[in-house]
Amino acid sequence: MTESGSPPAVTRVLIGTRREYRDAFDALLGLARRELRIFDPDLVQLGLDDPGRIARLEGFLRATRGNRLFVAVHEPGHLERHSPRLAQLVAAFSTDFAVHRTTGEAARAQDCFVLADAAHVVRRAVAAHPRGVFVRDDPHESALMRERFDQIWESSEPTSPPTTLGL
Repeated sequence: MTESGSPPAVTRVLIGTRREYRDAFDALLGLARRELRIFDPDLVQLGLDDPGRIARLEGFLRATRGNRLFVAVHEPGHLERHSPRLAQLVAAFSTDFAVHRTTGEAARAQDCFVLADAAHVVRRAVAAHPRGVFVRDDPHESALMRERFDQIWESSEPTSPPTTLGL
């Protein structure tokens, strides 16, 4: 709510490049207060293993008891092989951070999005293309994306916990 008691104005920013997508994701991380839901083919373009993003994700998970992070991917291989910091975060917050691999109909989905709480979303209609939108303070659109995420989550299965071998 704003000072006048009215809800904040919805903000929509078009995304035209992969860099803008990542920048919008970073901005969304700063808005998240209780819950993050990520649907992405493989997490490559979000750069989640970046030390700064890891610190922000860890800060989000530590900020308040009950904060949750849910990730659904088509292919968890990038997380397992190329994201050691993210894998450590998953292990450290195993009750608050879940990663699932899509199956069935969800495995054919071609979009990607990140949803923060019930108000903010960054999405691309086709994950392979850079164009998308960053929507802030829109409970209606966020509710639609939450419903979509829930459908994807229901048609997915937990991935095996990442491990570090050879240490």
